[in-house]
Amino acid sequence: MIPPGGRIVWLASYPKSGNTWLRFLIANYLSDDAAPLAINRINLNSPYPVMKDFLEDESFIDADLLRLDEANILRASVMEDYAQRCDTVNCIKVHDRRDFCVNGAPLLGWGELWSGLYIVRDPRDVAVSMTFHNNITVDGAIRMLNNPDNIIGWSRNGRHHHVPQRVGDWSAHVASWIDQTDFPVHFLRYEDLQADPVGVFGAAVAFTGLEVQPARVERAVRFADFRELQRQESQSGFFERPSNSAAPFFRSGRVGAWAEVLSKAQSDTITAAHRPMMERCGYL
Repeated sequence: MIPPGGRIVWLASYPKSGNTWLRFLIANYLSDDAAPLAINRINLNSPYPVMKDFLEDESFIDADLLRLDEANILRASVMEDYAQRCDTVNCIKVHDRRDFCVNGAPLLGWGELWSGLYIVRDPRDVAVSMTFHNNITVDGAIRMLNNPDNIIGWSRNGRHHHVPQRVGDWSAHVASWIDQTDFPVHFLRYEDLQADPVGVFGAAVAFTGLEVQPARVERAVRFADFRELQRQESQSGFFERPSNSAAPFFRSGRVGAWAEVLSKAQSDTITAAHRPMMERCGYL
């Protein structure tokens, strides 16, 4: 349990690990609507600090002029100021690994105003999801997963709306969040959320300090059911789906799909790179 009052709750994950699903669960929990929230109008009443427009509005600095290290210093400063001013629970998506800026400031805060919900997923399933999401080869996805210098958010063609984010390799990303001691982090596995969504999500709600109402938890799980998300995307699309993606954003979501997609050599490559953390997380 984290203390009450205004604070930041990072919704953190390695890319393609269930972060979007977690956001829809929380948004539907907070909503009083009698129907599922529209996936293209999701609103957690919180900023998205990797958005250049947000950083520029808060600082009057043109984020396009900044190098990555400079952008991180700006992000840390803007969010520390925001955390001091906010008076509600702010649940904010983040894919960065837990890191420090070149000036020594923690990129994602520290102390009682900060906490995190960290969702982890079997890296073999992450690789499959990356393959379709980014429209790349399976081997390309594995190289990203295993790359200690992996950065997302770069733009090769024109202005990107986000500043770049260092994510690194899968094992280091997980360790950076679950081993840090600067603020409380609640660890949940994508697979457990699939198996027992009411129980696992209810525990996540309790961690944030929000009042746990069982009926609302069950409603949020029903409204954010994967089939409902797929139905909405098929009808109206989803704005977070990349234009070059090879599949719908809510493509499958199945646990263990890697066994049908990855070759033994590809699976072994992932396991060889991440065995200690996979064992620690219960994937081996």
